[in-house]
Amino acid sequence: MLVVYALTAVITGAWLIKIVLAKKVIFRRSFWDWPLVLFFLSQVISYLFSIDRQTSFWGYYSRFNGGLLSVISYLLLYWAFVSNINSRITYHVLRITLASAALVAAYGIAEHFGIDAQYWVQDVKNRVFSTLGQPNWLAAWLAALLPLGLAFAVNLELTTYNFKLKKVISYLFLVISFLCLWYTKSRSGLMAAAISVGVLVALQLAPRFKRFWPVTIVILAGVGLIGGKILWDRNRQDIRYVLGFTDKVEITPQMVNAGGSKSADIRKVVWRGAIDIWRHHPLFGTGPETFAYSYYWYRPREHNDLSEWDFLYNKAHNEYLNYAATTGTLGLVAYLILIGSFLVWSVKKVISCQLSVISSALAAGFTSIAVTNFFGFSVVPVSLLFFLFPAFAVTISDTKDEIRETKENPKIFASQRLISAGILLFTFYFLLLILKYWYADAQFSKAEKLGKAGQYNLAYGAASSTVSLRPFEPSYHDELGLDLAGLAALAQNDKTATLSAQLAKMAVEQSTQALKISPFNLNFWKNRIKIFYRLGEVDGQYYQQALATLLQAEQLAPTDPKIKYNLGLLYAQFGQTETAITTLEETVKLKPNYIDVRYALSLLYRQIGRKDEARQQLEEILRIDPQNQKIKDMLEKK
Repeated sequence: MLVVYALTAVITGAWLIKIVLAKKVIFRRSFWDWPLVLFFLSQVISYLFSIDRQTSFWGYYSRFNGGLLSVISYLLLYWAFVSNINSRITYHVLRITLASAALVAAYGIAEHFGIDAQYWVQDVKNRVFSTLGQPNWLAAWLAALLPLGLAFAVNLELTTYNFKLKKVISYLFLVISFLCLWYTKSRSGLMAAAISVGVLVALQLAPRFKRFWPVTIVILAGVGLIGGKILWDRNRQDIRYVLGFTDKVEITPQMVNAGGSKSADIRKVVWRGAIDIWRHHPLFGTGPETFAYSYYWYRPREHNDLSEWDFLYNKAHNEYLNYAATTGTLGLVAYLILIGSFLVWSVKKVISCQLSVISSALAAGFTSIAVTNFFGFSVVPVSLLFFLFPAFAVTISDTKDEIRETKENPKIFASQRLISAGILLFTFYFLLLILKYWYADAQFSKAEKLGKAGQYNLAYGAASSTVSLRPFEPSYHDELGLDLAGLAALAQNDKTATLSAQLAKMAVEQSTQALKISPFNLNFWKNRIKIFYRLGEVDGQYYQQALATLLQAEQLAPTDPKIKYNLGLLYAQFGQTETAITTLEETVKLKPNYIDVRYALSLLYRQIGRKDEARQQLEEILRIDPQNQKIKDMLEKK
């Protein structure tokens, strides 16, 4: 995303200088202007009502995509392209896009045969992701570009220069892209690709069969109704659960070594949580990119039955529900208008026989994104296509080709030079800010790795530099607090009590600053608990602060079993055995297959003489994990 920000700064700066030198506003109106303005306003309003404006502006840290700044960037890129690029250059841009996609797809195929298998924890030979980081993201991107590749292949004229070579290259792209798409094993991507090709064919055939349109519409409506009825009958209980009409749902708690949960089970639980957020914040949502925070407020208990129960979900795994949860009904409607306006515009062009095969492919690719977004969410490459496909279509479909090269003005006034220099300075300033952001992120990553390795002295240096570079970024204060707490514990071990106390105070201050900026970030609360645990070695009073922090975290995430588990352990540490047992019993209700909790319960039960209940917990552990030799030995001894 930082690269997109840099390109946006350069492109916007060049556009403004062009306007200054031409002494006129260079802006071409398009059908998408008002839908974009409406969408932007919906994001701004949601940002103003956000529970975390820092995240809503910059985007969730490490992703950066989806915040208000990224929306501004995409809109500027759309308008800059439409206002400055003609159809001839657009075709070149599309060819370059397909060429880059071919390279990415080729690497994905090589990945399937193990070219980089040794570098990844994931089974990349089974499900490739090439340079995009995740199979479904790669699939969504390729599925959107496939119709474009097909359109270029069938659109070549016999009179085209190097016709045969270009024909071979076009079909080679299709083969490589589809093969890579197949190796992603992404069902949503493959389905979207099939639908997009169908849309492309339909858009091209539609003008020839106008008299059959009424019949076709009736047939499609009938198929849709029948399909909806079948879907409802087969998934009635799941749909009712997702919509919040019932709490009954079939999700089998994961046993040890039983494999991962089905993606359908994961989605219906996360979607239920997203709809609950929307239900409680119906107008403006909780703010762009705040799903990672608000989801914990309404996180379904059934989430604990999934194999990914301890994963952080910063997206709803459905772009539409994500907009509904984070930007409310206003944001969702604006997003749907954005999609619908382009598709309606394309259909109107079909009716008037003004839609070329390339423009049809762009509409088909856009449809593909709409499909994959239902089962996932857009990452930066897909978001770029979402906002630029309509721009490509506008420039290609303009038969008048209104964009002309601005003639050089023989006389450039001093005022124009001065304004242009000012724009250049601002552009370089923005690029410098982006460079600082990149460097701070690199230092943050370094600090995280060093901190996890226990090298707190080195981690402190890296984390301190991040705070100096970007003092308003809460993640940097959070990491610095963890590293300072580690240093405080080391100083205590070295018998330097004064230094240890100073470092402890600084650690708490940094954690407090992180939560002051992002008060609903559960990870910051969990890290604050870690800080107090570490500082407990320095001064026992910090354990009391750990307890208070755990209670606050429990309010933010009432169904998170790990928080309750740690709360129970801390009660036990304080000698409050009965309270600890009650807390751990509540934890078991949240997550019945939580082995650590049941083991802790068995120890506490035995401690107060409830031996039968202690044995029951051990037997339940063995049922969850039949190969647990430690538990087998304990049961044999007792």
